[in-house]
Amino acid sequence: MKFAKPVLLLAMLVLTCVYGSSQTRQPSMTRWIGKYPDSRFFTQPQIKTPLRRILTKKDFDAIGDYNLMVPIKRVGDYLVAYSQIKYADPDESLSLAYGLKDNAVYVVFQKGEERRKFSTKNNEFNLPDDVLEELGLAHKE
Repeated sequence: MKFAKPVLLLAMLVLTCVYGSSQTRQPSMTRWIGKYPDSRFFTQPQIKTPLRRILTKKDFDAIGDYNLMVPIKRVGDYLVAYSQIKYADPDESLSLAYGLKDNAVYVVFQKGEERRKFSTKNNEFNLPDDVLEELGLAHKE
């Protein structure tokens, strides 16, 4: 019985640690489907952290300028967000795809006909055709 209390205490400590760590998980990004990609979306750790890594400070800071938004949609295993700068001439838009399975982030800045692409996958855009189309990158035939 001398060892029962320490063993019980140790078991409670382990269970507390396991329960506590499960509570710190990030909520699923799918909750953003149908919502607007506003500043709250871009401050989500799953979005903000990779964007800070792949974009210049100027590009990252400019995200707030894209103020005309379309609700986020799910396309296969990706969330796709689109916004543009209201009244910009030429048109300026920002498209983002977020991989629900691998947490990869793909961003396209477009100004007129000029496109700048960034991704957490070494700037590669090996995405399904329907996602590429949503990002404005599909080849029209």
